[in-house]
Amino acid sequence: MSPSRHNAAPRLSMPLRPGGARAGATHTDMAAPAPSQQHALREVFTPTRPQRSSRRVSGRQAELLRIFRAIALDRAHVVLYGERGRGKTSLVNLVASAARSSGYMVGRYTCSFDSCFEDIVRGLARDLPKSMLAAPIVQDDELEGCEAALPRSKIQPRDIAALPGRLAGRHVVLIADEFDRVEDSATRTWFADAIKQASDRGAALSFIIVGVSDSLEELVGRHPSIQRNILGLALPLLSDTEIDEILVQGGRDSGIEFLPEVRRAVVDVARGVPYVAQLLGLHAGTEAIARASPQVEPPDLLAAFRRAVDEADPRVAAIYQGITHGERDRLILDGLRTIAGGEQDRFARFVVSEHQGAHYIAEHWLEQGVWERLVETGTVRACRSIGPDCFAFTEPMLQHYILMREALDRGMTAYNGSAPG
Repeated sequence: MSPSRHNAAPRLSMPLRPGGARAGATHTDMAAPAPSQQHALREVFTPTRPQRSSRRVSGRQAELLRIFRAIALDRAHVVLYGERGRGKTSLVNLVASAARSSGYMVGRYTCSFDSCFEDIVRGLARDLPKSMLAAPIVQDDELEGCEAALPRSKIQPRDIAALPGRLAGRHVVLIADEFDRVEDSATRTWFADAIKQASDRGAALSFIIVGVSDSLEELVGRHPSIQRNILGLALPLLSDTEIDEILVQGGRDSGIEFLPEVRRAVVDVARGVPYVAQLLGLHAGTEAIARASPQVEPPDLLAAFRRAVDEADPRVAAIYQGITHGERDRLILDGLRTIAGGEQDRFARFVVSEHQGAHYIAEHWLEQGVWERLVETGTVRACRSIGPDCFAFTEPMLQHYILMREALDRGMTAYNGSAPG
């Protein structure tokens, strides 16, 4: 890109750096928790909604910087992908906030299974502030946002490239979230065409496409003509240190302390997934606050495990009960625990190799019959876009469900049956 084109877009500013009770006591045994502290806890640990504060998004500085550079310097488009619970929407929230603060126009749209190209583009235009509309091509005061900058007729990819010229701002960022839910293959092709035309014409516009996927091609399709215009960014798991920081910072902000042994146990179960750390932090913190304790102790975490297991997605519980025959099949159960707690890469994938009728998985040996049953039942899946020997749990949350069930088994024994639940 030429220097003049780099300077045409406003610069993105960088975000701030994210920064003893008796065993068995639960919130049903004690007085109701102080509303102010409980409120603070729920503001800090938000498993049911994305984070919006850079202070509470741990370990995403490298990804933020790459996205900022792609938009502000390279004038590229970004495809952000990964499994659920990794914090994609939280990350995009930070990007959107920084972009708006730096003078960008930002439009967002959350896709559904029946979303088509027309729906998404018009939804993005409606989300742009109407004050940005400079040269409408449709005269209709009832149209929302900047939709009047689009034609009434069926929208074409070329209309996307022309959109910035009809607005008062200098650069437009359009965010399409949950793009994996779009089932129409034609919509993905049209988006590829829109990206190509916007790039070829040097339009002051960047797409950020977000979705659940193993690969860039799986989410947006294979379009060699636009590869040089796209930054494909796979969102990895957090490190153990970053998961620990979620609990340390969250405890500090809500006025409670997560004991070191509690934090270690959460790190072991979360396996780098911020959603799981947020969920367990909330539930365990609630238990501690309910008994008026300034510290979250092991019994509180066991209660959190129990609640998370009881409230887990029914599909996950059904898979677990079915494959283990209600935990009666010890070979399968031990195999699942071995894989769930074993070696994996930064994207929760593990390598499988075979030798003399046995399988070496996640740095442990498994009997051939056990592995074959896991594959046949669809409990694990091959990540063929990554490599022939690469696998992952088909339902990602199953890994954490297995580890929490195991922790409950061990925890009950450790507390001589007096732990909550």
